[in-house]
Amino acid sequence: MDEKRIESFDDLFEPFGLDEEPDTPVSAPAPAPQGQSSSVVCPSCGTHNPGSNRHCEACGARLETGPLPVAPPPLIRATPGARALGVLAAVVLVVALFAFVWSVLRDDGSSDVVAGNGDNGTTETSVTTPTQVEELLPSVVSASSQYDNFPADNLIDGDATTYWNDKGLRGREAEITFRFFQPVQIVEIDLLNIAEAEKFTRNYRIKGYQIVSDDLQVPISGTLEDVADPTAIRIASLETTELTLRVTSTHPATSYEGQPPFNELAVAEIQFFGSSG
Repeated sequence: MDEKRIESFDDLFEPFGLDEEPDTPVSAPAPAPQGQSSSVVCPSCGTHNPGSNRHCEACGARLETGPLPVAPPPLIRATPGARALGVLAAVVLVVALFAFVWSVLRDDGSSDVVAGNGDNGTTETSVTTPTQVEELLPSVVSASSQYDNFPADNLIDGDATTYWNDKGLRGREAEITFRFFQPVQIVEIDLLNIAEAEKFTRNYRIKGYQIVSDDLQVPISGTLEDVADPTAIRIASLETTELTLRVTSTHPATSYEGQPPFNELAVAEIQFFGSSG
C-alpha cells in the first residue's frame, strides 16, 4: 500500500528538464506596420515603431539617440529699477555733453591768440584775456619816414581828422614803432584809415601787416580790409614795452573826381586796448 501511495504521489508532478527546449517559443519582434514608409527599431527590444515615435510602443524605451531639444532661454524683462537707472544714465550723459559745449564756447570768448589773428598760419598759443580792458596810450611813437605836417605823433593824438604820411614811399618797407612807459598786456589794436572820402581814395592804405613785439616769440601777420571804419587786430601779448607795425603790402591809391592819386601811405589813428601794470 505504501508503494502505491508513493507512486501516486510522484504522479502528481511532471518531470522537468533543464536541458529541454521550452514548449512555448519566445515571441518574435513585431513586424513593421503595413503601409508605414519608415520605421524606427527600438534599441532595447527590437520592436518596429513608426518614425514619428519618440519612445517604443512595446517597452517605452527612448528611440532617438540625438540630444533632446533645449527650450529657448526666457526673455529678460527690464524691472522698474533697471529702467530708472537707464534714464538716470541718459540724463547724466546729456548734462556732461552740455557742460563740455558750454566750456568750449566760454573758452572761445575768454582767450586770444598770441601768434596772430588766425589768418596767417603762425603758431597759436592760448592766453587768458584780462578781466578789465582799457585803452593803452603809448608814451612815444616813431616812423621810418614822415612829413613834417603829417608826423607819426598824429597816430596817437586821439584826433581822427589828423593823420600820418610815409613821405612818398607808397608804403614800401614802412614801419611804425610804439613804446610804453611800463609793461602792458595788449589784446586788441584798432587801426583807422582817413574817413574823408577824397583823402581815403587818393592815399595808399595798409593791406598786409606784420607786428613784432618784445614779449612775443613769433611775429603776428595778417591783412586788413580796405574800409574807412576802424579795423581791429586781435592779439594777446604778455608784457609789452615796445611794439612795431611793419607794412608788407598796400591797397593802391586811385584818382578821385579827376584829382590824381598821391604817392603816400596814410593812417589816421592807431589805438591799443588791454591792461597795464
